[in-house]
Amino acid sequence: MATNEAIDRLFNNVWICMRCNAKNRVGAGKKPSKCRKCNSKRLRLKNKVKKAKA
Repeated sequence: MATNEAIDRLFNNVWICMRCNAKNRVGAGKKPSKCRKCNSKRLRLKNKVKKAKA
């Protein structure tokens, strides 16, 4: 099982570019103004993957 620290590192304050899928990490509670790789302004928060029920 992943620890709470690992989950925080993977999913908190990580924004994904909708154009190039680059990960953009920023300070707490702040959305980056643009992607560091392609300068797109279309960003979304990284979501935790839902597990399928067996």
